[in-house]
Amino acid sequence: MQAVSVNASSFPIHSLWYNQDMKHKRTRLRMDRVLLLAGSVLLLLFLAVMAVRAVFFSDTGPRPTAAGQGLDSTRNQTGKTQRVSVTATGDILLEEPLLNTFGSGSWQDCLADIDPLLAADDLTIANMEVPIGGEELGITGIDYSFNAPARTAQNLKDHSIEFVSLANNHAADRGTQGILNTHRNLDEAGIGHTGTFGSQEERNQTNVVTVNGMDIAIVSWTYDTNQPYDQEWQVNSFYSPDSAQSQVLLEDVRRARQQADAVIVCMHWGTEFTYGLNDAQRILGPQIAQAGADVIIGNHPHTIQPAEWIETDGRKTLCLWSLGNFLSSAYQVDRADETFQDMYEVGALAAFDLVPGASGVRVENTRIIPIVNHFEGEYESFRLMKLKDYTEELAAAHSQRRFSDLFRKDWLVQQVHEVFDPSGIDLELD
Repeated sequence: MQAVSVNASSFPIHSLWYNQDMKHKRTRLRMDRVLLLAGSVLLLLFLAVMAVRAVFFSDTGPRPTAAGQGLDSTRNQTGKTQRVSVTATGDILLEEPLLNTFGSGSWQDCLADIDPLLAADDLTIANMEVPIGGEELGITGIDYSFNAPARTAQNLKDHSIEFVSLANNHAADRGTQGILNTHRNLDEAGIGHTGTFGSQEERNQTNVVTVNGMDIAIVSWTYDTNQPYDQEWQVNSFYSPDSAQSQVLLEDVRRARQQADAVIVCMHWGTEFTYGLNDAQRILGPQIAQAGADVIIGNHPHTIQPAEWIETDGRKTLCLWSLGNFLSSAYQVDRADETFQDMYEVGALAAFDLVPGASGVRVENTRIIPIVNHFEGEYESFRLMKLKDYTEELAAAHSQRRFSDLFRKDWLVQQVHEVFDPSGIDLELD
């Protein structure tokens, strides 16, 4: 075995280099670990921030709702409240001629002239004057006891009507089952609703829909119903302005004011076939405004009634005393004189914007759009039109013209001006 000679003087140099190299490696390792730890901490902080943001500012988090509201109840993508454009309509009254024409099918192009307006807004609210109890409860549009086909709910959706008020004098025409069927059919079509209820718990909830990030409470009450109902909580009925139920109505509005950005109150009230207000309207209107309503939408008289701004405590409430009929079909209404037989065919849409501000929501860009239910002969050629687009030729062909020479385009326009001009609200007639 050959001896290996080692230069003793070279060993310390190699050992020093080795020790220094290992020291540098350990230093780099510690630095890598520090950087890795710092990166992990930053990642955890980022994930924590995102988790907190998801809880408090989620686009898809739960929003206040009531059973059967039917609308998308999520905030918009920015999480900020934005302007909401609303259209309110009068009574959807599905009388026998309309039912005979459309059966249990689509309303087809009857609303084609109005559809663009309803499609362009963010929310359309209508008064559903008849139960949507469906065929199982018997379809009828006569004798003041009504019931509409189940397909009616889908027709509402097809024409961009997203929410309906159900508290009206026909709400109980098909009893408890009619109320429940109406809810079911509306829910299946995705149509929001309030005013009639399936339980005491549901009645005690505030119905809030969220549109463009704005929480809008919708409250619905009627003076009474034509038919009795089983439980007091099934239909919001105030009976008279000095009743105990009127205080429940006002408390509903106060609670809504606490739970939402804006409050819309749908009131089925007034005297049929008159432009004048009755005691319930005169007394309850200012009280509802005082309780916190931003907008009051009135129906039931089957004719238009004035509109006005009610001022309380520095707030202004838009009050539409009655918008008349949205859909109807009856010439020579037997309970009305000639003027209101003619004006039975003339209703109005009210369009307005709910605008968020530092001191709360404001009602702006308000306008009234008069409409005409047109039909000819023995209820043919149904067409819902803006009065500004109506012509004297169409008025002459209207079924009502056979019984009233007053039914002329210029006379209808004159009536609308006399009713709405005092409000100062823009009137779309030109």
